Amino acid sequence: MKNIIVGIDFSKGSINAMKHAVSLAIKLKANLTLLYSLTPDAKIIEETSITLRKNILDVAEKKLVELTDYCQKQIYHSKVKYKIRVGKAAREINEEVKEQGNAMIVIGTHGSSGFEEWFIGSTAMKIMNMCDCPVLTVRDTVNIHRDLTNIVVIIDSSRETLQKVKMAAVLAKAFQAKIHLIGLYTTKFRDLRVLVDAYLNKAEVYLTKRDVRLESQIIESDKDPKQIIDIAKDINANLIIAMKETDLYGDEAFVLTSFSEKLVNRSPVPVLSINVDKSIY
Repeated sequence: MKNIIVGIDFSKGSINAMKHAVSLAIKLKANLTLLYSLTPDAKIIEETSITLRKNILDVAEKKLVELTDYCQKQIYHSKVKYKIRVGKAAREINEEVKEQGNAMIVIGTHGSSGFEEWFIGSTAMKIMNMCDCPVLTVRDTVNIHRDLTNIVVIIDSSRETLQKVKMAAVLAKAFQAKIHLIGLYTTKFRDLRVLVDAYLNKAEVYLTKRDVRLESQIIESDKDPKQIIDIAKDINANLIIAMKETDLYGDEAFVLTSFSEKLVNRSPVPVLSINVDKSIY
C-alpha cells in the first residue's frame, strides 16, 4: 500500500479520519494525500457567486496547508500533500485513486461541508461502491491515540472471503496486532459449513506462516452485523475487515449491500471494506 487518500472537509469526523490516516501512513510507510472536494453548483452563474466560491477555496487551501504541515511533522519517511478537486466527492476520490494507484481511502463518518457531505450514508456508500481500492470508514468518536491491537476478520462460505486475509496480515505485521478470525455459519447446509471450516483453516495457515498472532472461532450467524460488532467490542478490537460485495450472502449482491451499509453505519469500530477481485476467477 503506497498511497493513502483521506477525504477532508475540516469537520471533526474528517480530521479524526486524517489522524487515523497518519497512523497508517507511518506504519505502512505510505504517502498521504489530503483531498478536499468542492461540488460545483449548477446555479452558480453570477460573478458574485463565483467570487464567493473562490473565497471558499482560498480559505480551504490555507487550512489544507496547515493540516499538511501538521501531518508531515509526524511522517518522516513519506510525502504528505494536499489536493483540491472540483466535483462530486465520490467521483473525485475515485479519479484520485486511479491517478495514484495502489491506494487506500480513509473517510470520516460524520463530516459535512456547505457543498459536499462526507457522512456515512449516501456519499460514503458511493465511494465504497465506486472505488476498487480498500476503504476505511472511521467514526469521529474513535480514539485516535491507539494503534491497531486487535483486528476482526470475517470468514464465510463465499469463495472471495480469503481475499481480505492478505491485507489483514499486512496491517497486523505493521502494527504487531492480533487477528481474530470469525467463521460464520449462516445456514444448516452441511456443504457450506464445510467450506467455512476449510477457509478458516486456510486463513489460519496463511497467518501462522507469517508469524501473525491469531485466535479463531465459529459462530452461528443470523446474518445481522450486530453479532460481529458485539464481538469486536468485547475483544476491544479497533478494526473490522470485511469484503465489500460478497461476505455472508454469496452472489446476492442486493442483500449484501444492505449488510455492508448496516455494518459500516452501526459499527463504532472502524471498518475496512475490501473490494472483491473477480479477475482471479
